[in-house]
Amino acid sequence: MTNRKNNIVVGLFVILSLFILLFGVYFLKEATPGQKSDTYYVIFPQVSTLQEGDPVKVNGVKMGKVTIIELKDNVVRVTLKLNRGIKLPKDSEVRIQNIGLMGERQVGVLLGQSPEALPPGAELQGRLDAGIAEALGIAGEVFVESETLVKSLHAIMDSTVGKPEFVATFNNVVGQTEELSTRLNTFIHDIDPKVKHSLTNLEDASQRVHILLRDQEMPVKNIIQNGQEVSNKLKDVVDKADKVADEMNRLLAKVNSSNSTLGAMLNDSTFYQELRGTLNSADSLFKRIEKKGLDVNVNLF
Repeated sequence: MTNRKNNIVVGLFVILSLFILLFGVYFLKEATPGQKSDTYYVIFPQVSTLQEGDPVKVNGVKMGKVTIIELKDNVVRVTLKLNRGIKLPKDSEVRIQNIGLMGERQVGVLLGQSPEALPPGAELQGRLDAGIAEALGIAGEVFVESETLVKSLHAIMDSTVGKPEFVATFNNVVGQTEELSTRLNTFIHDIDPKVKHSLTNLEDASQRVHILLRDQEMPVKNIIQNGQEVSNKLKDVVDKADKVADEMNRLLAKVNSSNSTLGAMLNDSTFYQELRGTLNSADSLFKRIEKKGLDVNVNLF
């Protein structure tokens, strides 16, 4: 009877140990007994400090975890296990997010609005959000570049300002600058009254010119008006001269024409010869009368 009782106690202890073991395994795996899951694959250019077992949250709610991280060609393929029943629209976004100061990561899924859902086993494109690790990496690069820059500045300072010759040259330049500034102040002090006097004279001259233009405005307008009247009269004279020229041209045309009497006389050479002979005879007669007198014989019958 005692042995049977001991066997029962041992059996119960073993069963309780197995129950605690199973409960511990599920607790450590953060899994619910009997909960089924679907597998999805996400491609990232890099995953930073993401590790297997990190949580997967859908719209901020934990719905799975990362199971496998593997390098595929030149990208990283991450396998996600999501609780069955989660529908991923085709336009969903997947990101690796920073959740802690020590570089802890999670995979965040932001559900889209597409009516078409991705089937289990589908492959999505994801991206990495910058976190503490990336910031520390960039800070390290900045520190290295800053150190290089400081060394370069030290070298430049040692080769320029650090040299004794530079101090002497700098002091010389400062002295010349002070002397130039003194001369410039003296020049401005001397030239300022002259400039003011010139401006006053220019203003006075401008006022006088304004008065002169104002006084001569009416005479100039009269001259312009008279000029316009003279121009109009001259235009009339030119028109009349053109008419006279036209009449002269017509008169000369008639004179030169053989149809007119004067034109026939001018153009007939015989008439010219007879007229010249008559004039010569008349001239001889006049000379004879002048020399011998006029002898007139009148016969009535």
